[in-house]
Amino acid sequence: MIMTFVACGFSGVQAQQIPQFSQYMFNGLYINPAYAGYKENMYAHLMYRNQWIGLDGSPQTVLLGIDGDLGKGSNLGFIYANDRVGATTTNSIGLSYAFRFQVSDKARLAFGLSGGAIYYGLNKAKLNPDRLLLSTENVWRPMVDIGAYFDMEEFYAGFSVMGALPHRAESGTMQIMRSDPNFFLTLGGSLKITEEFALAPSTLLKTDFRSPLCWDLNLMAVYAQRLWFGASYRTGLNFTYKDREFSPESLRQMNALAILAEVFLTSNLRLGFAYDFDLNRLTTEYNGGIEVSLGYYLLKPRRHYGNPRYMNRRW
Repeated sequence: MIMTFVACGFSGVQAQQIPQFSQYMFNGLYINPAYAGYKENMYAHLMYRNQWIGLDGSPQTVLLGIDGDLGKGSNLGFIYANDRVGATTTNSIGLSYAFRFQVSDKARLAFGLSGGAIYYGLNKAKLNPDRLLLSTENVWRPMVDIGAYFDMEEFYAGFSVMGALPHRAESGTMQIMRSDPNFFLTLGGSLKITEEFALAPSTLLKTDFRSPLCWDLNLMAVYAQRLWFGASYRTGLNFTYKDREFSPESLRQMNALAILAEVFLTSNLRLGFAYDFDLNRLTTEYNGGIEVSLGYYLLKPRRHYGNPRYMNRRW
């Protein structure tokens, strides 16, 4: 579920969390700049998400990313994202650099930094159709992300701070958006069952310390390193927000179940699909959310991926 609140008036403030994808584990660059070059290849990735299908003004997000290993530990990444919710539009663009080095024969560690800009726009005419001459308010703000990423045979872990520069986007007398740092922690790996079959569990924790902690639990079955199929469960946990009252019902409304599938159509081209079932009141009125992704390796893999150590890099 995209944890975003829609502005409901000209004087309102929209609290912004980074849109969350169900298939984040297949391109971690969007939530961690230290992921750049992780696959040891030049990789391009496109993703589209539509949350709450059938709801007018529902969140829709498009993501385009490319990253690659430049050699000698240096890695670059580029991300562009467009997020639309009702009358608001957010565009972000960022360039990432990650330095990766061996900490042992089987383990690597990377530190990453990303810099860019984020655009906040508000179409006031959509909020008040009777006043067609109302203009679109928009502002630009700088964006900085930092992260670290560790991987070894059959295990990986990452920590990042996305949007490390908190700010309010204002235009004239209006406050269009408030942005606070988002903290991400990811853990995952692979469990080899047979020569061709493996299980890939993973988890993600996300918070901005203003909302309940968002927690994803995922399990994927992997066959011949070409087909992934599994499920993800997302929920909200309230540990630190003593000044706010979150009832069990309000937390339940943030729960979601996603069905995930990924397949390599060719040795270089990957297609992914996810369908989210929102376990809340909207479920009876709207049809959950869909997510489609394409990934393409621009170069031939430099290593053989039969070793489980490199299976996750195939993602």
